[in-house]
Amino acid sequence: MNTLFRLDNAHAEIYSFQGQCEVTEYHVMIHAHAQGRTFQQQLDAVLDCYEQLKALELNGATAIMKRYFLSDVANQADDVLLADTSDCAKSIIGQAPLDGSKIGLWVYMMTSVSTRLLPSGLYEAAHGQFRHLWNASAHNTAQNSEYQTRLLFNEYVMQLMQEGCTLADNCIRTWLFVNDVDVNYGGVVAARNKIFFTQGLTEDTHYIASTGIGGRAQDAKVMTQMDNYAIAGIKKEQVHYLYAPTHLNRTSDYGVSFERGTYIDYRDRRHIIISGTASINNKGQIEHPKDIVRQTHRMWDNVEALLREADSSYDEVTVMIVYLRDFADYDVVRRLYDERFPEKPRIIVHAPVCRSGWLIEMECMAIKPMDNATMPEF
Repeated sequence: MNTLFRLDNAHAEIYSFQGQCEVTEYHVMIHAHAQGRTFQQQLDAVLDCYEQLKALELNGATAIMKRYFLSDVANQADDVLLADTSDCAKSIIGQAPLDGSKIGLWVYMMTSVSTRLLPSGLYEAAHGQFRHLWNASAHNTAQNSEYQTRLLFNEYVMQLMQEGCTLADNCIRTWLFVNDVDVNYGGVVAARNKIFFTQGLTEDTHYIASTGIGGRAQDAKVMTQMDNYAIAGIKKEQVHYLYAPTHLNRTSDYGVSFERGTYIDYRDRRHIIISGTASINNKGQIEHPKDIVRQTHRMWDNVEALLREADSSYDEVTVMIVYLRDFADYDVVRRLYDERFPEKPRIIVHAPVCRSGWLIEMECMAIKPMDNATMPEF
């Protein structure tokens, strides 16, 4: 269910899913109203909107993960950390909201879960047999993007080991935010390919759903920042990978290692995770170069094909994040989204895609109601 919550200085788009088990899930996208306000005023408005939502709309839900999209992360990140002391995975990334504001906030929330920060540094949301493990804003300042990415994955593998997990068996999703993506993405790809091979992740087994996109950390020396999500207790038969071969090729065809999408089945719901998807065809070629409208439509078609393979559709999408290379395309893209997806929680941010010819990329999540007694409860 989609709802809209409005205050004078901010508004929120809310998606809620209540299945047959006791856990209700929420995806909340909060937007500040700019109107000449300072960053601190916009931050206060976003956090006030969040607190009022918790009190009035969200039925005691707990924040599991937050992502702050900032227009000037070098000067704003400290203010966010000072103002938001909540105990959850907090992703803070320099990807300017393109609606003219200085800050946007995506919050993923659940009811009826227990949460804690683990000794490994991962954040846990536990219910039944599953422990949902989140990590955010991981970074280091090694000498180049390849070395930084290799260290990030090495550290993450060790964190998973502390929780009795592995990268291959338990990691469901990664996000890699690359400072100056046109220069540094090649190093990220090389490091990920090497790490995945050592961890038994190949084109003959599976990869991990991922978004690799432009984005700056607070420290300019950070070339790669990573968020990730794993599930302890997940079984192989619950996890399926999406390919949509009529529309898309395997990423390994052009030397990259991630899955186009993944879905996870539980007793009363199916989680569908769509990786960053652009205007590409099933031969790995860019479709509609330099045409933002046609690239947007092709990207939508590709995402729709992935959702269809999971027996889902845009009706069940919970949240969308849209990345634009060029600020000047915002008004056109916003109108397209307003016409097709007027009620979906979403944000459009400035973030160059990993190929310069791609003008737009989108990722999303969906939840499909299920009734499958053979699967474990969420």
